[in-house]
Amino acid sequence: MCRSSEFDLLVSHAVTLFPEDTVLSALQVMHRHGVHVLPVVDGRDGAWLGQVSQQELHRLSGFAPLARLAEILTARARVETEEKTAGRRAPAPHRWLH
Repeated sequence: MCRSSEFDLLVSHAVTLFPEDTVLSALQVMHRHGVHVLPVVDGRDGAWLGQVSQQELHRLSGFAPLARLAEILTARARVETEEKTAGRRAPAPHRWLH
């Protein structure tokens, strides 16, 4: 069983990213720690905001290397919302081509 001080030590050494981190800086952190996915947390209260993968960041690094993770999480949320909204629409009638 983990004592409180041991738990605090583990949590204090957790590798996380923050909304103001850029794509490039996030990739550097991932490389340095040998991880492929990291959580993005609020710097004030440590609240979990989302996560990013190394694969996703590599795709973005080609055209938006200085984009902030907050922008990425916001864009992802918008896409997910649009997909959910689009899913609620009545399906288009199916037309067969002969």
